[in-house]
Amino acid sequence: MGMTVEELREMVKSIVAEAVEPLQKQTTDWMAKILAGASQPKPERPEDKGLKAARYLRALAAGKGDPERAARYVAQKWGDEALVKALNETNLAEGGALVPPEYVAELIELLRGRTVVRSLGATVLPMNSGSATIPKLTGGATASYVGESSNITKSQPSTGQLQLSAKKLAALVPTSNDLLRDSSPAADTVVRDDLVSALALREDLGFIRDDGTAPKPKGMRYWAPAGNLVASTGTTLAAITADVAKMVNLLESANVRFLRPGWIMTPRSKWFLWQLLDSNGNPVFRAELNQGKFLTFPFRTSTQIPNNLGVGTNESEVYLADFADMVIGENTELIIDVSTEAAYHDGTNVVAAFSRDETVMRAIARHDFGARHEESIAVLTGVTWGA
Repeated sequence: MGMTVEELREMVKSIVAEAVEPLQKQTTDWMAKILAGASQPKPERPEDKGLKAARYLRALAAGKGDPERAARYVAQKWGDEALVKALNETNLAEGGALVPPEYVAELIELLRGRTVVRSLGATVLPMNSGSATIPKLTGGATASYVGESSNITKSQPSTGQLQLSAKKLAALVPTSNDLLRDSSPAADTVVRDDLVSALALREDLGFIRDDGTAPKPKGMRYWAPAGNLVASTGTTLAAITADVAKMVNLLESANVRFLRPGWIMTPRSKWFLWQLLDSNGNPVFRAELNQGKFLTFPFRTSTQIPNNLGVGTNESEVYLADFADMVIGENTELIIDVSTEAAYHDGTNVVAAFSRDETVMRAIARHDFGARHEESIAVLTGVTWGA
């Protein structure tokens, strides 16, 4: 039986539909998945996140201090829409540009990772108004056995307070605009790291050894009570074990809670302990030090503790503290300013960044340091381990 032309046409359309429609659906689903994935924001890598403040500085330098020119430069050279938006929203005042808050948060995070006092678990409290008062008990109630029909002796706890007031910590880094214009973004990381390191190192020194004279905070060395300053008795194994055991005993005898105990020492002291041998030639502390602990407590090393103390200029110190009782009162805002027109002091003279074709980046943090309980700190003085 013959088929008409119209019937033949319909049969061909049916065959084509059966073969092509599944492929079309598969292709449509595949494209939908691709588009859905493309619409999702890509997670920001830590190394990209850390470049924000420094890339902002470089862009401003390329735009000669003009945010609009800087934004055009970023759009043309980097295609970074987030940075373009940040530059377009920037307000300049007297030649300085205030970096938006998202960059501020990154600097605070980097600072935390680089300071030993923070990394050992010091308690951080907000101090938004520039000061903070923390009440504390300085004495407790007493109890005693009493006989029948006898009066109970009255007692009551005594109270005190820890007063913190913000101290200003600042760092300033001038950078050649030629370097910022011509170099790869890796130069931005160098600028960023230099500024962060300056803040971190000075903060650690303040929290560990500053004496509290204005405008500096009072560090652990001067919060420790006189009775908790232990004089080193030597470099032999017997002397060292006796000295550090005395430090632990001082804290235990004062009923310190040992919530987050930790040691701070210089690298010189650490490596002396690492190679210390017993009478049989076996390392005494090496296995524990390799795990980041000393006498079961975590430790950190800091070059902010000097190795040139004492009459012989060869002494150092070792610190033991319950860092749950160490308090950092921190203002919640870290201020970062960038300018191509500001003047700064180079240690001798006031120089103009504009005339030197430089970009100046300045960071300011405000905080204070204190101890909930002074008895939670012991300091071994006159340490000549490895001298």
